[in-house]
Amino acid sequence: MIHIFRKNQRVMMLVVAILTIIAFIWLYNPDTKSRNVGPDSVGKIYGRNLTQADIDREIRNYGLALTMGQLDLISSLGGTAENENVALSEFIWNLQVLQHQAKELGVHPTDMQVADRIKTLPVFSTDGQFDPRKYAAFIESQLGPKGFTQQQLDEVIRDALRLERLRNIIGAPVAVSEAELAEAGRIFQKVDVQRIPFPLSAAEAAVSVTDEEVQGLFTRNQSSLIAPETRAVEYIEFAPPAGQPSAEGKARIDALQKLADAATAFADQAASSSFARAAATSGLTVQTTPDFDRAGAVPTGPADQAEVLKNLAPAAFLLNEANPISDPLQSGDKFYVIKLAKVSPQRPLTIEEVRPLAERRIKSMKAANLLRQNADAALAKIREAVTGGKSLADAAAAAGLTVESFQDVALTGETPGPNQDVAQATFLMQPGQVSGFLAGPDGGFAVYLAARAPWDAADFARQKSEIESGILENKKRMLFMSWLASAREAAKISVAQQGR
Repeated sequence: MIHIFRKNQRVMMLVVAILTIIAFIWLYNPDTKSRNVGPDSVGKIYGRNLTQADIDREIRNYGLALTMGQLDLISSLGGTAENENVALSEFIWNLQVLQHQAKELGVHPTDMQVADRIKTLPVFSTDGQFDPRKYAAFIESQLGPKGFTQQQLDEVIRDALRLERLRNIIGAPVAVSEAELAEAGRIFQKVDVQRIPFPLSAAEAAVSVTDEEVQGLFTRNQSSLIAPETRAVEYIEFAPPAGQPSAEGKARIDALQKLADAATAFADQAASSSFARAAATSGLTVQTTPDFDRAGAVPTGPADQAEVLKNLAPAAFLLNEANPISDPLQSGDKFYVIKLAKVSPQRPLTIEEVRPLAERRIKSMKAANLLRQNADAALAKIREAVTGGKSLADAAAAAGLTVESFQDVALTGETPGPNQDVAQATFLMQPGQVSGFLAGPDGGFAVYLAARAPWDAADFARQKSEIESGILENKKRMLFMSWLASAREAAKISVAQQGR
């Protein structure tokens, strides 16, 4: 029975986490207005109450949309936010708005249109063709176990079609001008550009960090400066004999099975007696790890057992005093049984522990600020000198700076070139302009656009349709997002107050 609980701990924890997310998304979402909405409701939209069953259904549909690869639907309705709770909340409320507005505008995708779209989905295709076997397997493996039917799959596609139709209706007045095409077409014009580097090292050498600054950073961030919980374990390793060639095929499977059986027998013996006694009885060597965190990293520095710790850490953090010994754990061709030896709870870091990191952070911020100030002042003088007729090289030299020149550089290409970041900085510039300071990994730089090559008319003609389509789609997307925000306001969304 103990082994059964051990093997299912992660599943149980996942179930608890999912239930917690569902419960809290709707009660504690700060982005939505809150008021009492009735004893059986968790929210209200368009004057209609939403029950927990409604919410649960939409959460399942969100997961189904992800599985089916409907990323346009998910992203357009806010379902890709970095915070998972916010992503779910935004998607579900916005989906309610989408469905309501589609009905109001008479947008009703037919069953035939849904079927035709399903046949184009990559998840159901083999070599670009609809594969009925994949479709049937998806329904059996992805829908059935979750309590879904084909109806839920069809509804997700129906929502995707609603989105496309509404976006086209809302974006119907949008057009792309020749000026916009010409502006976007710059991506195909090669440039002659000069780069003025601003190395961070010079600014770092000019700044220092005081004890008062370290103390100030420590005081402001003390609540978040926490040393994580660490653990140490004793373990037995079951590995193939040293120096023996690696087996292949059935021989390897048999060898691994023998190791797994030995590890299982040891785990059972250790659970019924003690770890040390079982090891001594079997003539096995007990090894001990240093303290490590949940990622298997050793806070005090590098460890000789880094790979072992990385593999053992997830299981080690599931152990406790009542259940200190693991089941066999496999890592490659090796098996391990571990025993919890030490638990060090998380604790506040001391200022001396924080000092090295604090000094590096403060110095980096001060150096970056100084570098930008110096660069802005230097670039103002350079612009003035260039406007007055000086060459960029002479103007930069007068400011104690150097210039690097690059000719005939493409802003884009199938294979990114080493100087494309410099060229791309000129996209919105006119020849003869000096850019502002641009941050980079080694400090920063500024660019001077010396010349932009004439159009490659043939290349632009080949790409014109794609460029126009991309601009048009972006405009429609932005207009749709503006419309969705207004429609959401009109929906009068409310969420049940906490603590009713």
